[in-house]
Amino acid sequence: MLSSLVREHQAKQAARRDIQERRRKEAIISASNVTKALVENLNNRVAIAYNNEKKLDAEAKQLQANAALFAKQSMQWLQLIENFNQALKELGDVENWSKSLESDMQTIASALEYAYKDTG
Repeated sequence: MLSSLVREHQAKQAARRDIQERRRKEAIISASNVTKALVENLNNRVAIAYNNEKKLDAEAKQLQANAALFAKQSMQWLQLIENFNQALKELGDVENWSKSLESDMQTIASALEYAYKDTG
């Protein structure tokens, strides 16, 4: 009787150890799965952030190139406007010179006309 109780007790202990071992393995597997899921989620977010950063860098470089091109074109436009203004000033100078020359020629023509009338 005592030996049967001991065997029964040992059998129950062995069954409990088996159950406890099975639960421990299940807990390890569950913890591993949770860890993998967390790492995957974190890696996905990091990958998304990295891709966004790459896109932002590319767009920033494109913006910088466009800004440099715009600055170059602006300088060219400013130079063209300056040249145009200079040409207008020169035209104004030529116009003033021609008016002065015309006035002088009219004065000379009037003087010659006056002198011709007096001799004739």
